[in-house]
This record gives sequence, structure tokens and C-alpha cells, in this order.
Amino acid sequence: MKAKQFILIFILTVIGFSYSYSQTYKRIVSLSRVITQDIYLLGANDNLVGCTSYCEMAISDKKEVIASAIDVNVEKVIMLKPDLVIATTITKPETIETLRKVGIKVVTFSTTKSYQDVCQNFKQIADFTGKTIIAEAIIKQQNHRLDSVRKTIPNVPKPRVFFEIGTKPIFTVMANTFMDDFITFSGGVNVASDLVRGTITRESVLLRNPDVIIIITMGILGEEERNNWLACKELNATKNNKIFFIDSNKACSPSPVTFIDVVEEIIRLIYSPK
Repeated sequence: MKAKQFILIFILTVIGFSYSYSQTYKRIVSLSRVITQDIYLLGANDNLVGCTSYCEMAISDKKEVIASAIDVNVEKVIMLKPDLVIATTITKPETIETLRKVGIKVVTFSTTKSYQDVCQNFKQIADFTGKTIIAEAIIKQQNHRLDSVRKTIPNVPKPRVFFEIGTKPIFTVMANTFMDDFITFSGGVNVASDLVRGTITRESVLLRNPDVIIIITMGILGEEERNNWLACKELNATKNNKIFFIDSNKACSPSPVTFIDVVEEIIRLIYSPK
């Protein structure tokens, strides 16, 4: 092959790859609340045509509901003629396979394990919607916020924190999760960092004796849990009057912005006077 022909083929290949990578999708179906939130944060809601029953913002915007948290109405998705479906690991593999068999492109996001992953997923959604520059600006701004808010942490011993995200059975935050980053970014130590499963007994929590307990909002169940901990008079968190609620929507499905909102709130709650 002549050198000029080789160079031309190489250039065309690179151009083709770049176009594929930077392709903007105009008809997106989101199978996750957090994906939908990211799309709206980017101002790309015109690109969204379908969402789940948990995507409140999109539902109020009259987007088509095509799924619950797990179950997807494949027929409704196909009728929307999406050029991209964005799923997560909780979407059933057979659903994804069915959509791909009829020629629909499906991208599956893996489990988010860190704030870095939160930002990376946000950036990928931005690439899909032609909002890359906006995403980079938002991430840069939130990283600056994170640096600034962490500078407000007082020079005191690290508080031992128990983060409760479920009850009956009690379920908590483990290491190597984005919710563990809430604790470490706030200057705390996760008392459950040694667990390999999220379930834990009340007795085990009492033995670990956290200085702070943070409970994800769960309505009446959350209030009951707070009262259960307050009844444990020897618990440091009770003595310190440091048993708090954090909004589940922000904490469990964070965007880069709401992630830093949660860190900021936790820092304020942990280090404020009793």
C-alpha cells in the first residue's frame, strides 16, 4: 500500500472514530432516576423521551414513563424509537438483550463506587447529549466547592460515624462506595468500614459506639429509628445529640452538585454545637 493511501485511510479512520465517540443522541430513554437528573442538570431535557416512574422531574415535564425502578415496558420503549437507552446494573440483563436485538443502542452504567464515578457518569451523559463543555464547568465548580467546604472542618479528632440507609434489617454504608465518600470527605471515620455486607445488628452498632448517626429519610420508619437510637442512653451519638436525617433523594441518587450539597450539610451537622 502506498504511503499516501495509508495516511488517508488512517485519517478517515480517526475522523470516523471521533464522530462516533462524540455523537449526540436526540432521543434518549433513561432507566435511572440519577441519569434523568443528570440530563436535566445539563439542560439536555429536550433529548429525553422516556423515563422511570421515579423520575419526578421528567414526569412533571410530561416525559413518557416506560419503567419502574427494575421492570421495563419494552414495547413502550420500542414505540418511542430511541437512538439510545441508558441503563444501570439493576436493569434486567434480558431486557437489555431484547432491546439490543431490535437494534436499539443500550449503554449500561456500572455501580457507582465513588464521587469520582459520579462525575465520570455525568461527563459521559454530557458526551451523549452534546453538553461536554457544560459538564466540565459544573464538575470544576463542584470540585472547588468541595475543597472550600472541607477547609471548614475543625482540627479535632475524627468523629466516628454510622450511616444508616435502611431498617428492618438495619442496612449501612460500607467502604468503597460513594456514600462512604460522604463520611470521609466530611472528616469522619465510617464505623462499618470493615463490613463485607451492608446488614448489621443494632447490638453491633452499639458495640462500635459511633459519635454521630446519620439516617437517610424513610418517613415514619426513619423517625422510629431515631427514637430507637435516642433510647440508647450510653451511645455516644445520643450523648452528643448527634443523630441526624439526610434527604434520601440527594444522598442515594446524587449528581455532582447534590453530592457536594450532602457533604456540606453533613459537615455542618457534625461540627455544629450541640
